[in-house]
Amino acid sequence: MVRDTPLERLADACALRLPALQSADAVSLEPSFTALLNAIRDSDARFAFDREGRPAAIAAVREALPMIERDLFEAVVEDHACEVAALNQAVVLMAQALARVNRD
Repeated sequence: MVRDTPLERLADACALRLPALQSADAVSLEPSFTALLNAIRDSDARFAFDREGRPAAIAAVREALPMIERDLFEAVVEDHACEVAALNQAVVLMAQALARVNRD
C-alpha cells in the first residue's frame, strides 16, 4: 500500500520490521523508529524537541536555581525521563506483542 505522507511511509517502515521482531533484536527497530520520531518532531511545533540542546538548557536552569530548588528540579527532570523511558519500552513491548500475535 502506498502512503500519502512521509510520516505514514516512515510508520510503514517501522511496521514492516514488526513480524520479525524478537525481544533480543528490538534494537533493529531503532533506526526506523528514530527516523519516524524525528519526522514527527519536524512535522509540527507541538512535537518539537531538542535532544542535543536539552542537556545544556537543563544545566543552565539548574545553575540559576537556589540550592533547595535544584533538588526539586532534578526530581521533576528525572521523573519526566523515567516516563519517557517507560513510554519507549511500552512501544517496544506492544510491537513485540503485535509481532507474536501476527505470527501465531
